[in-house]
Amino acid sequence: MKSIIPKLILPAIIFSLLTFLSVNSFAQSTLNCKQCHLTENTKWLSSRHANTQTDVAGELAVNWAGQSPDSVINGSQAEDCVACHSPLAVTVNGGMTETQAMGYFFTTDANGKYTSGTDTTHSSQWPNVYCTTCHNVPPNHPSTMPVLSAFNSQTAKYDTTQKASVLCGQCHGSLHFAGTDHRTYDAWLMSRHSHRGQSDVAGELAANDTGMTPLQIVSQEDCIGCHAPTSVVVQTSSGPSVISEAQALSNFFTTSGGMITASTVPQDTANFPNVACNACHDPHNPGTPSYFNSSTGQYQVMNSPDSLCGQCHGNLRFAGTDHISYNFLRGEGGTGVQSQVTMQGQPTCIDCHMYKSNIDGTNSKMYGGHSWSVFIKEPDGTTTASCTTCHSTMAADSAMAVVTSWKNQFAQLDSTAEAKIALADTFVAKHSSDSLKNAYLAEAIQNTTASENDESGGFHNHNYSVALLNDAIAKATFIVTGILQKPPEVPLHFSLLQNYPNPFNPTTEIEFQIPKNAVVTLKVYDILGSVVSTLIDNQKMNAGEHKVVFNGDNLSSGVYLYRLATPGFTQTKKMILIK
Repeated sequence: MKSIIPKLILPAIIFSLLTFLSVNSFAQSTLNCKQCHLTENTKWLSSRHANTQTDVAGELAVNWAGQSPDSVINGSQAEDCVACHSPLAVTVNGGMTETQAMGYFFTTDANGKYTSGTDTTHSSQWPNVYCTTCHNVPPNHPSTMPVLSAFNSQTAKYDTTQKASVLCGQCHGSLHFAGTDHRTYDAWLMSRHSHRGQSDVAGELAANDTGMTPLQIVSQEDCIGCHAPTSVVVQTSSGPSVISEAQALSNFFTTSGGMITASTVPQDTANFPNVACNACHDPHNPGTPSYFNSSTGQYQVMNSPDSLCGQCHGNLRFAGTDHISYNFLRGEGGTGVQSQVTMQGQPTCIDCHMYKSNIDGTNSKMYGGHSWSVFIKEPDGTTTASCTTCHSTMAADSAMAVVTSWKNQFAQLDSTAEAKIALADTFVAKHSSDSLKNAYLAEAIQNTTASENDESGGFHNHNYSVALLNDAIAKATFIVTGILQKPPEVPLHFSLLQNYPNPFNPTTEIEFQIPKNAVVTLKVYDILGSVVSTLIDNQKMNAGEHKVVFNGDNLSSGVYLYRLATPGFTQTKKMILIK
């Protein structure tokens, strides 16, 4: 068992004046945390947890001018700033109430009221969100180890918890204040990150891994690494330590004779962490995306939020994974089909799954993206969609219709591909010497599997999904019939091409490409901007390449403009008629 006490206990710094001398009255250790936990302290110093007083002062000046500290804490619109921004503030100067702390740490006028100029004061004593805010450190530490606990500024006592997410949820959720507008924890509870992980793993173990030991399982398919990476952290009499992933698997799933059986079920469910807050956030610097690697017991700082998602929803941690949303969104995973990206601008994982409306009072803002849902039910009963961030003219219900349509198309093609591949597999089994058909069968299976392993039902990269499945259908059909009818490639982007020939007399071809079904208008204008011909008038057209012949027989020589217009895309080019 590997000790990680320096890595998991929240950091601290030494304050120059009276900071935390008063914690003796709260049965706290007076040791300097930084002496043993310098790395954690350094991380903490760069986090928002280490600088909370300025934020409170700014909010007081904007929203509480003319109000007293007591109004802030106990008024009809009370907002208990101390409880989350610095609960240990009530321990300063031998102890004080939350109201007294608000008056002590923030300037007021002669009448004891906040003003638009309210600022911080006594900052050297302001504890921020300190080590002992989240850890109850006993007086005889290190003989006795700290435990996860939230210091409650209302009771001046610790509320102990076994789970990091529950600790975070005191302030980043409604666990401490039911009416809070910080509901990240509540959103997380709605997501699959917070539930079903253990039952899903148990079901897969019982179905696919009977007769194997936990060590054998994590060597080939590391369930713990993604479904509950922090489950390797356990509390012992010597403090938190890291166990092996195989041991974690044994702790949370039943075995018989040390092996998984068809009857394997979850156990110790109360302590199973799922994908907890501290799986993606280093508690010492939560603002920097960090992946907790259950193999090493350490955090890996990510260079982007997408790379954090890609550890488990892609192949960044496990090269052979069958969860490839991260890769598929980038047009990776298929074979023999041109790579393409459906959505222009290549939105990131968090653009769609962690959007925030930035409108106060909306769930889409209060959830902070942690439900990971593209569609959010707002308090007023309406639904908002992340799609509208880029598609500003699209309503949420229209976005839902597009998603549903794409998923239905994918389901139909996927079903056809599976049926065709089954027939092709039977055919190849009887004609195994045909190398071309064997190769085509392998490609058809790979492309179908890749589109399914995206796990979005054909939405993440719809055109690529369709292209892969059509390719699989064509190859599987060829294996049985000997006829290869590959579908045309779907264009990657909207594009209006140069007419040909140009100059022309009197006819020319105008070609354009659309990557998805769209309503199209194509018009020709003279140099003054007057319409001289409408070639396509608000017509719904299928994705693909299209050609239209323009006849200028009734026009005089000169320069003309032709313009393609679809929802969200417009392009104009010049052409020359010479008679």
